[in-house]
Amino acid sequence: RDIDSNEINKIAIIAPNATINKIRNYRVVEKKKVTLPRSIVGILRCPNPSCITNKEREPVRSVFIVKQKDPLVLACKYCEREISGEDITLSITT
Repeated sequence: RDIDSNEINKIAIIAPNATINKIRNYRVVEKKKVTLPRSIVGILRCPNPSCITNKEREPVRSVFIVKQKDPLVLACKYCEREISGEDITLSITT
């Protein structure tokens, strides 16, 4: 099966230097280095309980903007809460 863009973005968040190998008939047919997108939509849950994205009656998907790449720092588009390090991996939704 092929990996979709959400899965690639999750990999980029956890391992920004990763390479994805596409294999067909036991052969590597393509190698692709992951790139961290400028904004991450719907993959992370904002840790701020007051954020609009955490309200049950508001159908708002989370959006995080990459503030810094090394070390990785993300900021919620709506409440501007910044997360980094282990907090990022703990915020990944399934």
